Amino acid sequence: MLRFIPNTTKLNFLFLLFLSLSLLIFLSFPCLAADDNIAKRLSNLESRWGHLQLGGEFSLLADYKERSLERFETPDFKNYLNLYFDAQIDRNFYFYLLLSHYDNYGYLNQLFVNEAAVRYRSPHLLADIGKFKFTLDPLGLIADHSASPIQGFALQTGKSDLYFGGFYSRLFLNPLKIENEIITITSEDQFGLRVAFPKPGYMLGMTFVTTPTGDLSETSAGIDLISNMLGGTFQSEVAWYKPGRENYQEYKHQGALGGLVTWNKTVSERTYTVNAWYFEKGFSPISSTLNDSFLEKGEIFVNNSYGIGGAFQRKFAHNWDATIKTGLLFSPEQINFSGAQLTFSGRLRKSFSAASNLEFGYDSAFEAEEDKISLSRYNRLLIQFNTVF
Repeated sequence: MLRFIPNTTKLNFLFLLFLSLSLLIFLSFPCLAADDNIAKRLSNLESRWGHLQLGGEFSLLADYKERSLERFETPDFKNYLNLYFDAQIDRNFYFYLLLSHYDNYGYLNQLFVNEAAVRYRSPHLLADIGKFKFTLDPLGLIADHSASPIQGFALQTGKSDLYFGGFYSRLFLNPLKIENEIITITSEDQFGLRVAFPKPGYMLGMTFVTTPTGDLSETSAGIDLISNMLGGTFQSEVAWYKPGRENYQEYKHQGALGGLVTWNKTVSERTYTVNAWYFEKGFSPISSTLNDSFLEKGEIFVNNSYGIGGAFQRKFAHNWDATIKTGLLFSPEQINFSGAQLTFSGRLRKSFSAASNLEFGYDSAFEAEEDKISLSRYNRLLIQFNTVF
């Protein structure tokens, strides 16, 4: 026997059926859209995968230090991690990214963008824009941004016998004052310019750097020479530095000189290096190799000193090698010491492969305090594992 559904019941049934179908379709669309979006992103990634290069460096370090600035009763345990992401965008444009992670166990843990820049390359122009590491003068006495990256741009051009280079970098953004509810903001900006003359067997160059205003204001100029000499490579740079009127350094002067000379030669499994330096009192450019971490590099020269030294590197059997740096340092008017001081840095390294090694080291050298005038000795014992991937 057939049963008939009343009209009202039919309407309610049809309404619920329509509502269910509509809800099902409504809920399905976002999923379809999300799937389409993910598929599109994966397709774009796959199409560019051949242009992307990945790599990195990792180091584990344990060291024990004796310093006048700090009293260590326990060793430091640290790790350093660098991740490189490079991509060839097209024929002329190239993107590079460096993510760095630093972990001082029990104290500081930070992940930061160390480099993020776009490079443009053509037959007559090389341009970098963004945040990147860059050194304008070869020895880095006045224009070294290898530790503190440029935040701006750098341009390089020239011919076989002529080179022009320059950069702009934002050093510091400063909210100067608040008046009538208006914040006055200034910046400290650094400008660098270099011209060099490459010739067969040598290159002569001149560099000029200025930061016009602010706590980091300064003016620097240098001249450098690279040449072949006695079967080795000779490099030298002489620079002049003057702090600005607003510079944070308490010791003000009308100019100070700095100079560094190095010569190195490789013979068979040995590398010989001779160097001499002279850094007058007050020579302290803000962008200088002198301001890099001496505790990491084990350099034997330092601000407000002069001296002579050398280095010897030797490769041994079973993938062992050793490097020794030593010299005599002089710095008049020091409170902590007088007369000639011996500086020393030594490294013994065992390589397990082209990518991994274990390093032992000891340093006994000098570091400059915040005024870049007073010097104090530090001693450091370290063991470090390094690998690249």
